[in-house]
Amino acid sequence: MLLGANNTHQQHNSEEAFIVQLINHERYTEAYGLLLKEQPGNPATYFNTALCLYWVQNYSAALQFLDKADMALQGMANLSAQPPDAVYQSIINKQNQTNDHFIPVDKKYVLLFGNRFRDAIVRLKTDCWLQLNEWGRVIETATPLRHKNYGNITYALQTAQNKLSQS
Repeated sequence: MLLGANNTHQQHNSEEAFIVQLINHERYTEAYGLLLKEQPGNPATYFNTALCLYWVQNYSAALQFLDKADMALQGMANLSAQPPDAVYQSIINKQNQTNDHFIPVDKKYVLLFGNRFRDAIVRLKTDCWLQLNEWGRVIETATPLRHKNYGNITYALQTAQNKLSQS
C-alpha cells in the first residue's frame, strides 16, 4: 500500500459524511460547492447533487443527475438483503410513508441498501415529474413502485391520473 493512500480514503469518507451533514442541515450552497469537486461516477454524489437541484426547483437538472445516479448504480454490486422477519416489514411499511427519499446518502448506504437507494432515485424522479406537471411521465416512472405503498408514489399517481382524466 502506498504511504498516505489510506489517509486519502479516510479524508474522502470524512468529506462525504460532511456533505451529507450539510444537506441534512439545509446547507445546500456549501454542499453543492463540495459536490461539484467530487470525482464522477459515484451514485451517492449524483443523488445528493440532485437533492440540491430539487431544493432550488431545478427539476430538469435534478432529473439529469438522477439518471446519472441510476446509470452509475448499474455497475455496482448490490449487497442489500432484506431480513424476512415481521418487525423489519413493519418498520419498512411505516418508513415508506415518510419522505426519506429527500435524505442524502453516502457510498456505504448505496452499497448496503442498493434496492432502497434505487427506489429513492425513482421516488425523487417521480417528484420532479410531478413538479413539472408531466403527468404521463409521473405514471410511467411511479407505476413500478406502486406495490411498495410509498406515500409520495401513491400521491403522485393519484394526482397524475386525476389531471389526465380532467384533460
